[in-house]
Amino acid sequence: MTVAKSYDLIIVGAGMVGALSAILLANASLRVALIDKHDGEYELSPPPAYDARVSAISSQSKRLLEEANVWQNMPQGRVATYDNIVAWDGLGAGYIDFNAGSVSMAELGNLVENAVLSQQMMAQIQRMNNIDLYFNNGLSSYQISDTGVQADLLSGDRIDAQVIIAADGAVSALRTDNGFETVEWDYGHTAIAATIEIDQPHENTAWQSFGEEGVLAFLPLPDVGERHFVSIVWCVPPDDADHLKALPDEDFCRRLHYAINKRFTVVGITRARQTIPLRQRHAKQYVKSGIALIGDAAHTIHPLAGQGANLGFGDVMALVEVLSKAHRRGEALGAIKVLRRYQRARMLDNMAMAAGMEAFKRLFSTQQPLWVQLRNTGMKHFDKNQALKKKLIARAAGLSSFS
Repeated sequence: MTVAKSYDLIIVGAGMVGALSAILLANASLRVALIDKHDGEYELSPPPAYDARVSAISSQSKRLLEEANVWQNMPQGRVATYDNIVAWDGLGAGYIDFNAGSVSMAELGNLVENAVLSQQMMAQIQRMNNIDLYFNNGLSSYQISDTGVQADLLSGDRIDAQVIIAADGAVSALRTDNGFETVEWDYGHTAIAATIEIDQPHENTAWQSFGEEGVLAFLPLPDVGERHFVSIVWCVPPDDADHLKALPDEDFCRRLHYAINKRFTVVGITRARQTIPLRQRHAKQYVKSGIALIGDAAHTIHPLAGQGANLGFGDVMALVEVLSKAHRRGEALGAIKVLRRYQRARMLDNMAMAAGMEAFKRLFSTQQPLWVQLRNTGMKHFDKNQALKKKLIARAAGLSSFS
């Protein structure tokens, strides 16, 4: 009979949220088993072939990555700072300009390729001695009880722990297998992600347009010499996405030029277009005895505000605080009274963000003249309200909550 190896926690899913959880929990002197079906290797193409999937990293998330000794080791030339956000209504004159200087901040955030973040997290994990990796692997069978978790892996290994953390993504098998109910619906949008070259500097600004061509974001990436690059996230109805993805590069670039209101000429595509169907999903509960959901396993939102990764990292911060305190007190980490502290810390904030994104998406997806007029008027008034802009900037940076 195989003898089980014991841990404090099992984390299933070694994406950005699962990997960061493993590092910070290990920093709290907890023993972690990290399981993933992939091999944990991330090969980076040299610039300007930046990865098409990027994340906006808030000030709060950056501090968390620094605490994990990840941010300090980010490779030069793979991080772009943005200190300005410009958004406008392509069907009118509504316009909003968010500037870091107006709230005495050095920056609003940073844009980083997901693959770069994951690579650096894996490098840090390799330097730690209380995280065991079970890669190219998965759960064969497992049992969760009041006394902990016992799991048999596909590799034949047997492990046990006090609690299991589901960081296995939007279609989480752990969430489904353990009967977590969700509220979910299609946004009616598909996101097109790609890396493109533009004809002039992006000015360390995140540009966002709402109009007939859908919701389009131009997100700054590091320049290469005199050449300028951005990551695009273009949210359109699914049929439009299929058509746009099938266009020849030259025609696609021309459509982008008009969709961004001719602010930039698109020189070319340096990373192939990817399409991502968008679905809102939120678990009614994040925890049960012995198990907790984090990141996309717990919630997914529309990417128009770029807060998906930051919400996941917010989950990490709350979970690490709850479990590390419980560990110091000698409490059982999988006890429902312990895990509910994490749920209380995160659920209302995540629900508020999801509701806000749904309302925002509905407001800006309509082309009815009355609503277009109202939202343009609202944007103009908002742009003049410095107090409200400061509050929203602080929220996006992770420096305050919705309260």
